[in-house]
Amino acid sequence: MISQRADSIRAVVGVTSNRLLVDGVHRDWLRRKYVQALVRYAGVACVILPTIDADDADFDSDLVIMPRLDGLVLTGDESNIDPAILRSPAPCTLTSQQEVEVGIRDRPRDRLSAAAIERAIALRMPILGICRGLQELNVYLGGTLHSSLSDWKRESGEIHAENADLPRDRQYDVTHSVRICSDGVLFPIASVLEAQVNSLHNQGIAKLAAALKPEAWSSDGLVEAASIIKAPTLQIGVQWHPEWHVATDPLSKHIFKAFGEACVAHRQQNGRQDIL
Repeated sequence: MISQRADSIRAVVGVTSNRLLVDGVHRDWLRRKYVQALVRYAGVACVILPTIDADDADFDSDLVIMPRLDGLVLTGDESNIDPAILRSPAPCTLTSQQEVEVGIRDRPRDRLSAAAIERAIALRMPILGICRGLQELNVYLGGTLHSSLSDWKRESGEIHAENADLPRDRQYDVTHSVRICSDGVLFPIASVLEAQVNSLHNQGIAKLAAALKPEAWSSDGLVEAASIIKAPTLQIGVQWHPEWHVATDPLSKHIFKAFGEACVAHRQQNGRQDIL
């Protein structure tokens, strides 16, 4: 665990939330696992970024708080990505009730991620995408996704979905191995060429965006990590969930530590010693 940094050099990162619709009431929400991992193992403070409704896109799409932040975390979620919204987050004709369906769609989150990625790249800040976050980077930059891996004819029979029969905590145990690229940005962080990961997802990368470099693959050829080519700092996404067992998993610790260090460097490069 990283010791608490002095506030004057403690980086502050934006963390994407998701939209939850219960009994007709909209809520923004986020699993505590992400915040705990970022605070304890990246050593950063967190600002939760709210999702964006179609009617509010003109007000929130610039995310005016982001120039005061030092990094962006694109969190995971069960909802599928709507490429049309993520690539062009313009207002659509759906009602607010139709925009969100648990485990199916979360267009307010798609709008948030599109705007946040755009700003983070323009600000040259560190980015860490986790699960859905990797897929968002890929789609935003022009790549495509398998709409459902259950329909993908795999050669190796790798399992990319959680076992719903297990207790929730055990669902996020390791599921398969990944091969890490020896000449990428992930290898110096991981210090291994193969790792066991808890990669749990319904969609997956079909065509990798030209702006992304593959950083890791599962044995069935699915891209499991990718980074932005020629990025000025650490801008990477992983398909697995390093936040879940970070206390006991070395690779997860290394990923959060590297991201935290990149955020501190970004803060110092911009001469910021203020506190939000």
